[in-house]
Amino acid sequence: MLKHQPATLAKTLDYIGRHSPGEYGLFWDPDGTMPWKEFHRALLEDASLRFVREATIRELGLLGLELPFFFEGNLLRLRPEADPVVYSPAGEVPRRLYFGLKPKQLPSAREYGVRPTRRRFVPVCADKELALRIAKRTEQSPILVEISAREAAGSGLSILAAGGELYLAEMIPAKFIIFPMLRQDSAERLTQPVRKPKAAPPSPATPGSFVLEPHHLGIPGARGANKESKAGWKRSGRKERHKRDA
Repeated sequence: MLKHQPATLAKTLDYIGRHSPGEYGLFWDPDGTMPWKEFHRALLEDASLRFVREATIRELGLLGLELPFFFEGNLLRLRPEADPVVYSPAGEVPRRLYFGLKPKQLPSAREYGVRPTRRRFVPVCADKELALRIAKRTEQSPILVEISAREAAGSGLSILAAGGELYLAEMIPAKFIIFPMLRQDSAERLTQPVRKPKAAPPSPATPGSFVLEPHHLGIPGARGANKESKAGWKRSGRKERHKRDA
C-alpha cells in the first residue's frame, strides 16, 4: 500500500530518476538503462522513501501514473518517448574530483587506476560527501581518493558533466589519482577480506563429572538400550527353560 499520495510520489520519483539524477549520484548508461539496485539504494537514504519497492512502482503504473522508466529484468529502462539522456563534456572541469574506493580495490587502483565494473562510466564527484554517499551504498568503509581532474582533462581524458556535483569518466588512470597516506599495516588490514569468526568447539566435560545420557536411563532407541533389553529377554528365556526341565 502506498504511504504517500500516489501523484506526489510519482512526481518525486520522476524528479529523481529523470530530471535530476546527478543530485542523487545516479546516472543513465548510453543505452538508456540504470540498475534498479542503484536507484533503490539512493532512495533508502531518504527516510520518507525507504518504503518504495519494485511493487510500489508497478502499483503507480496500475493507477495510471506512468513514470518515464519501466522495469526490464534487473534494470530500469527509459521509455522510448522520453528524451534521451546525453552527457556532454564538462565545460569547466574542477581542479579536484573525488571517488570512494573499496579497500579491496586499493592494490589494483594503485597499479591500473579505477575502471567501471558493470557500468559504462566511473562516477566521480566535486563534493566529497556525495562521493562517500555513493560509495557507502555498497561499501561500509570506503577510502576517499582525490583525482587531479583538470590535469587529467588537459591530457585528453574525457570528463562528462552529469548534473550537479556529479561527473563521469570512462576510466581514471592511476597517475592522476592521489591516494591517502596509509601505514603499511593499515593498508594490509583494509585490503584483507573480512572473516567470520569460527564457532567455538563444545566445552569438554569437567574431570570427575558424570554426564547423564539417554541410554543411562534405559530409554528405548538410546545407545546401548536395545542391546541391554535383548540380553535381559534372553536371560529370562533361559530361566523358564531350566524350570521346565527340573
